[in-house]
Amino acid sequence: MDAPTGAIDSSAWEEELERRVTAAYRGRYPLVIVLLDLDHFAAYNEQHGRPAGDQLLHDAGEAWRAHVRPHDLLVRYGDGQFGVILSRVQLPAAERIITRLQQATPSAQTFSAGLALWNGSEDGQALIARAGEALEAAKDAGRNQCVVHGIPAPSPAL
Repeated sequence: MDAPTGAIDSSAWEEELERRVTAAYRGRYPLVIVLLDLDHFAAYNEQHGRPAGDQLLHDAGEAWRAHVRPHDLLVRYGDGQFGVILSRVQLPAAERIITRLQQATPSAQTFSAGLALWNGSEDGQALIARAGEALEAAKDAGRNQCVVHGIPAPSPAL
């Protein structure tokens, strides 16, 4: 468990992601990965101090957990970065969840987000990579927004 946020930490992220990808494959249901990055978190820490940054992380984690479904998983990925695994959800519903998270973000902070819908056959690392590309596109486009990565054609079975 990540101390400042109460979210699951990154050490459990990859194992849980692979478990959920396998379950989605077996159950033939959709899975969306979201990578979030608090905008200008390093500057926030510099301006307000590390304790305030830790408090922001805590408050964001608490607020966001209240807006994801009980079976979804919020993970602190590092610094001001978080990951969310959304099971059994299509992109429009995932985008609505992200909108709720944006509205719940504390201290007038914003975040950039990248979403990727599992293509039905890729492994967790490929899915994270696509969400990461979408996150970088959101940052490059000015931050405080969500970008969805296009869905590649399915590859041969896992």
